[in-house]
Amino acid sequence: MSNDRFSKIFTASINGLDTDLVTVETDLTTGLPAFNLVGLAGSAVRESKERVRAAIVNSGYEFPLRRITVNLSPADTRKDGSHFDLPIAIGILAGFARGQIQLPSTSHTAVLGELSLDGRVGRTDLACAMVLGLKEQGIDHIFLPADNIADVCTLPGLFFYPVRELSEVVDHLFGRGEIAPVRGYPGRIVRQGGEIDESEDFFEVKGQEAVKRALLIAVSGCHDISLIGPPGVGKSMLAKRVPGIMPFLTEEESREVTKIHSIAGKIRAGSGLISERPFRTPHHSATGAAIMGGGVRPRPGELSLAHRGVLFLDELPEFDRKTLDMMRQPLEDRYIDLSRVGFKGRYPCDFLLISAMNPCPCGYYGDPKHECRCTERERQRYASRISGPLLDRIDIHVRLGAVEEEAFGPLSGADVHEVPPRSCMNSEEMRTLAVHTRRIQYTRNGGVFNARLMGRAMEDVCGMDDEAADLLRSAYAHFAMSVRSRTKALKVARTIADLEGASVIGAAHMAEALAYRRLA
Repeated sequence: MSNDRFSKIFTASINGLDTDLVTVETDLTTGLPAFNLVGLAGSAVRESKERVRAAIVNSGYEFPLRRITVNLSPADTRKDGSHFDLPIAIGILAGFARGQIQLPSTSHTAVLGELSLDGRVGRTDLACAMVLGLKEQGIDHIFLPADNIADVCTLPGLFFYPVRELSEVVDHLFGRGEIAPVRGYPGRIVRQGGEIDESEDFFEVKGQEAVKRALLIAVSGCHDISLIGPPGVGKSMLAKRVPGIMPFLTEEESREVTKIHSIAGKIRAGSGLISERPFRTPHHSATGAAIMGGGVRPRPGELSLAHRGVLFLDELPEFDRKTLDMMRQPLEDRYIDLSRVGFKGRYPCDFLLISAMNPCPCGYYGDPKHECRCTERERQRYASRISGPLLDRIDIHVRLGAVEEEAFGPLSGADVHEVPPRSCMNSEEMRTLAVHTRRIQYTRNGGVFNARLMGRAMEDVCGMDDEAADLLRSAYAHFAMSVRSRTKALKVARTIADLEGASVIGAAHMAEALAYRRLA
């Protein structure tokens, strides 16, 4: 709306993962020239006064010598970001034009964009997150930088007005020109990382069939898994292939993942919505803030960037122990609550954790073909880098051994083109089986996967036959299992039974699940 020297325009502000609808109220009155910006504005917004002034003048318009007050409402929430430039400039020009500019209806239109000093409108990294949030708030017409159109055009039900210069918006509002809207369309979501490399298929991995089965169980029931073995046996290679057997992201999950990566500044220009499961591999030197999230301007950390995907922690004992222990609560709750001065937010982190580690510092403890050079004290110190409570929260622990020569098949001579017999399925077959198993859980558990079952819901679906119950009872007493460890073994057994199409957990399912707990 516009009333002589007062105007209102909608824009957005990011607060954690939430998008706040912000009203830019501009008032021009007579008096000594001044430019006041109120409403808990951050440093980037306060600096916009100089950018807006220069952009208006260099675009050929007169900057009003009035007392200008710009209020960012609601005034009790912090606003930050350079995308406030464009709505502030339009508000000032609208007030100075005394009603000649026909502002778009604030009920369903928002404006965002950064201004350069010559009046050009630059790209904003937070466009995806803000547009997704504005859509939830009922906004369906959005003026935004032209360079951001490719990021958001696959959102149906929205109309985007690509803006390259401030003068284009002014001419559009004065009726001297028109910005043709781009309508969002439902189409193929652009992949974040390009097409999947066909060489990264589980069928190409020679040997390690038991580990491949463990990974299939982990994906099928969303169970966290730890890979333990000497160097060079394929721990990292196997982990990197796991996203290829996970179900494709749904449209809702894709928007959720895209929003998190947009807020973290991880979206490439023109990449569109993310359709592939995230695979995050932070280095062991990463700080607690990098893993958990935070910083001066709080941003999602690696745990949240792995949301709906895989978090792979290679060389787990090399991570700082305090950082690892901070992960204990998120592994249980699947979200992180961050509290900072002037900020309080919740970041989701529902991911599949895959950790990899050597059994000792030299890596060969327990390997029949290599001699371990570590002392018992060194092995104990190495193992103590990972706390027992963290290991207890990991559902599946599996040990990898060296691959036998026979697994590689013929390498020369007439048989070079022969394919050695292998029992392993390819990634597509494994994905199909994992999707089918997840669908069974989703229907039976009311939209909850086996690894996330709690309390009475777990008891209702984890029915066992007498032999399986006796086996669990005996293992619980003999191995002094914790209650959490017993619960996780039961959940893993339920997933194994689902893979086999069994309605009740049998002794074989329970035995395999308990074998995955022995290394914890």
